[in-house]
Amino acid sequence: MHGREKLVGQITAEEWRVGRPAGRRSWLLTAKNKEVAGRVSDLYQGEAVCGASGGDLYTRKLHAEGIVVLVAGVANVKPRLTLENERGLVHACDGTRYLPPMVDEGAPCGCPDNPFERRAAARSGAGPRPDARLVFCLAAAPKLGEFSFRSSAWHFYESLESVSHEVERTAGPVQMELVLREQRLATRSGLDVSFTYPEVRSVRRLSVTKAGLHLAA
Repeated sequence: MHGREKLVGQITAEEWRVGRPAGRRSWLLTAKNKEVAGRVSDLYQGEAVCGASGGDLYTRKLHAEGIVVLVAGVANVKPRLTLENERGLVHACDGTRYLPPMVDEGAPCGCPDNPFERRAAARSGAGPRPDARLVFCLAAAPKLGEFSFRSSAWHFYESLESVSHEVERTAGPVQMELVLREQRLATRSGLDVSFTYPEVRSVRRLSVTKAGLHLAA
């Protein structure tokens, strides 16, 4: 597990609107260090977010289409589903088995295998929603330290669930890319609507040498 104190920052692609998370059309970086925030901003066409920074945190909007990251191993890939109520967290699983801190850790969670049924259960409040997380270094500046990415989007959860199997098979570090997708839909009333969601793709195995991480041949 990676404690928050070990992370130098977090990148998201969501914001809260009317009490619900909604997709952003740009990445949002929150860093603990001004120099880290500035370096990442330079790398990914960033700009300060008015009124968002303060205290010990620095916030930047990043305009890159994709962010290439280095992931140390499958322990840093967490395609998680959670459900909370007034008592707090009541369900945490990977879609198949319970995850910590559930007392039934490792036991079958009972979630549907079918993704449409999973989403329907979540919409009705009877099933968990995505709380998917990824811990990584930036490929463009790995020495800055580890960042996290967290999303409640189903598309991100499903893409992360898919690549987690590839990462597990490599048994070592991999390179992947975080991208933002835009999807357009026509409503029954004829209106065109669009929404943005993150995905992870392009998993490539890495090898480790004394010089650091580099792409395997």
